[in-house]
Amino acid sequence: MAKAKEPSTGPRSPARSPGGADGGGGGIGGAGRGSGAAGGGGGGGGEPPDRRTGRSSSPSPSSFPSSLFPASFPLSSSPASHPRCNVRHFLKVGLALAASFHFGWISRELSELAARDDARVRMDERMLAPEGVPVAVASAGKKEGGGRSSTGGAASASGSGEREGRWPFRSPFDPRPREGQRRGRSLLPVHPRPNAELSALVAPPNGTAYPCPEGLVYVSDHVLPDDVTHPTGRKIPRTLHVTSKSRCMSRAFASNAGRWVERLGSKYSIYIHDDDAVDRFFYERRWTEFGELKEVASCVTTGAAKAEIWRYIMIWEYGGVYSDLDSGPAKFNVESITDDEDVFFPLEGLGIPAQYWFAASPRHPGMYMCAKQALQAIAFRDDISKNNVAKTTGPGAFKVGLILFQQFAGIETNGYVDAGTYEGEHGRTVKVVGLKANPNEWIVRYRVGGNVKEESYAQMGMTHFFASGRKFEELHRGQQIGCLDQ
Repeated sequence: MAKAKEPSTGPRSPARSPGGADGGGGGIGGAGRGSGAAGGGGGGGGEPPDRRTGRSSSPSPSSFPSSLFPASFPLSSSPASHPRCNVRHFLKVGLALAASFHFGWISRELSELAARDDARVRMDERMLAPEGVPVAVASAGKKEGGGRSSTGGAASASGSGEREGRWPFRSPFDPRPREGQRRGRSLLPVHPRPNAELSALVAPPNGTAYPCPEGLVYVSDHVLPDDVTHPTGRKIPRTLHVTSKSRCMSRAFASNAGRWVERLGSKYSIYIHDDDAVDRFFYERRWTEFGELKEVASCVTTGAAKAEIWRYIMIWEYGGVYSDLDSGPAKFNVESITDDEDVFFPLEGLGIPAQYWFAASPRHPGMYMCAKQALQAIAFRDDISKNNVAKTTGPGAFKVGLILFQQFAGIETNGYVDAGTYEGEHGRTVKVVGLKANPNEWIVRYRVGGNVKEESYAQMGMTHFFASGRKFEELHRGQQIGCLDQ
């Protein structure tokens, strides 16, 4: 009886695999699931049969239910089998895991908010100052004794319902810095050298003074060292911000700028923001808190409205003092604002805090509310050509923003106040000085006024601050154009 010939244990040539033509020879033990040349290459990839039984030691393909794998999924143990399919499926799995992680993180954050009695306020709190809300702590927002925490309701380390350590991971897009993390790695703004940064922001082209038309005077910045303007422990920086179409000013306005240097120059840096600097501030940076800014700014039809939105966000970002170009010092001096004051508002004739001159610390919730109110007033306006600046982005938005600042802390107000210190969201405060009957006690509202101001505006080409809205209305007469329709 002839002895059965032992099957060869040597490697088979891929070119001779029966699956080389149609892909039938690939896979475990020569049973391929690939196609074409890929299947032919898999014929030699199966394990050799056992010498005693003549059977392959690998599981048969039938032991893998086909419903568990897509038709193109390789069941071969050979790393060279179907490399393109492997990469594609790994990418799909990776993307699915990343999406699951982010949606899980969002769901966790929302569930924490929903578990709190004051969920609406807490959501606004995270929008106002996310750096003040701990990352890993998600308690009920109250200290053990029932009082509010120093971060305006965020969880304390010993609060009840604490979940610290339960979810150590978070989205990379979360702007809150991790514990022990350098703030420079956060998405939130950090200004380690504020005067150098502001000087670069407002610098003229090529960093040199540009020539002015006849009759106008070039006005430069007045810059001091950081240790003078931003001393340790002081809340409101000693910086003054003024905006103008350009640095070329009439003699009246240049003289008024000189008054500020004379009064505050020993301790304050003074910056002139022209139109180019305002645009750089708006458009050349990422706004985590004001994502709608760039789109809404395109709907602003008057320079005055643009300047008002700019002042809120500038003081929100950098802190300091804002002054209208035509306002000047009266009683105010370098010692008027103390180190521990969070906001400093003179009272204007309407009985509300003045919007033409104010001072605040960086990232103050009141400034955030004012900016948001002004942006929403433009964004949801039925007709952007009809823009009463005083009501939409000016004193009206300023008043509503400060009302919201107190209402979010559970304090009801109509916005009309007397001199005093008022508390609002996050435990932050606002100090109001002066009398309604004497609004010029601290700051002279119109140091440059009357015909001199109108002539100066015309000479400086600043009629666009008021005339652009009328021109827009003339071009679109009879049409109603909303910002969201653009």
